[in-house]
Amino acid sequence: MKHLFALAAACVLATTAFASVPTTPVTNEALHLQILEHQWTQAAATGDRSMLNDLLDDKFFEVLPNGVHRSKRELLAAGALPPGGSQMLEDVRVQVLGNLAVVTGINRYTPAQGYRPVEYRFADVFMKREDGWRVVGARMRRKETGSV
Repeated sequence: MKHLFALAAACVLATTAFASVPTTPVTNEALHLQILEHQWTQAAATGDRSMLNDLLDDKFFEVLPNGVHRSKRELLAAGALPPGGSQMLEDVRVQVLGNLAVVTGINRYTPAQGYRPVEYRFADVFMKREDGWRVVGARMRRKETGSV
């Protein structure tokens, strides 16, 4: 597990080195939260319910682009992406505010093979508990063409 964490950290650092200059300094906490964000995306794509259960707080809820609210239980019941489907995060930024953190970015989502990707802006709220960081809330909205 330590090797996986080190590899993930190296990947995040490598990708941020070529990205635009961050507006906030990268800290160990911020790097850890970026890794958790990527783990969450991967777990959702593959249907890894165990990982999702560990990452999401029991009071977690998200607001989808169509305004629908989804709880942890509902997210855990959702299936994995079909073959050819993918999610890729871009422009991930972290702001740590004590025991709370906000992670924002773009999720490039391809629902299945043969479909065009759709970009969603996301804002996720993490809370630091005794056993580590947990996602407590999430909001996505469709990225408008030409928006910054």
